[in-house]
Amino acid sequence: MYDFSMTEEQHAIFDMAREFGATNIEPHAVAWDQAMEMPRECLQAAAELGLAAIYVPEEDGGSGLTRLDATLIFEALAMACPSVSSFMSIHNMVAWMISSFGHDAMKERYLPDLVKMKRIASYCLTEPGSGSDAAALRTRAERTNEGWTVSGTKSFISGGDYSDLYVVMCRTGDDSPRGISALMIDAGTDGLGFGAQEMKMGWRGQPTAQVILENCMVGADSLLGEEGAGFKYAMKGLDGGRLNIAA
Repeated sequence: MYDFSMTEEQHAIFDMAREFGATNIEPHAVAWDQAMEMPRECLQAAAELGLAAIYVPEEDGGSGLTRLDATLIFEALAMACPSVSSFMSIHNMVAWMISSFGHDAMKERYLPDLVKMKRIASYCLTEPGSGSDAAALRTRAERTNEGWTVSGTKSFISGGDYSDLYVVMCRTGDDSPRGISALMIDAGTDGLGFGAQEMKMGWRGQPTAQVILENCMVGADSLLGEEGAGFKYAMKGLDGGRLNIAA
C-alpha cells in the first residue's frame, strides 16, 4: 500500500510557504483584491525562497522539487490568497515548459529572470471559441524570412497586460493537434496588445485580460521546441498546472 504521509522535508516546505503567505500575502490580500493589483515585490520575495521555478531542475536554476512538493506549496499559499497562488502556479508552469522543451539559447535568455521573477510569464491557450480543443484553435503563425507573424486572440489570460513573457499556442500547420506550435512572445513586441481587465467575482488580484495579436512579428528563435509539438507541450504543462489549481 502506498504511504501518503508527508516526509519531514515536505512538512518543512509546507510550513515555509504557509509562513510566507501569512506574513507577506494574507495581510494585504483584501486590498489587492479590491484594487485589482498584484505587487511584483511580493512575487519577487516568493522567488527568493525558490517558489518561482519549483519543479524546474537545479541545473536550470530551479528548486528541483517534485510535483507533490509544488502542490503542497500552492495549497499553503492559497490559504493566504488564491489569486497569488494560482498566478504563481502559471508562472511556474511556463518556466518548466522552457526548461523542458526550450533550446539552450532560450533557456539562457529567459530562465535566469524567470527564476527570480524579474520577468513574469503567462500561458496563452484559451481563445474566444475554444479551450483545450485543438481543432478549434484559430490563432495562426505564418512563416516569414525572419521568423513568424502571429495573428489571433487569446481569452481569459492570467497576467494579460501584466506579464513580461507570453507562451502562445498557435496554428502553424493543419487543423490537427500536430498543426500547433508554441511561440515565446515578449511584452512590448510590435503587434501585441491587450483587452480590458476582466471584471471577475473573485481572484481579482490576479490580472486577467485578452491577449490580442495583430501581425505580431517574432524571430525564428522564438519557437519553443519543435514545430508542430506545441499542443503536446501545452498539455504536458497543464498536467502539472491542474494539480496546482486543485491544491
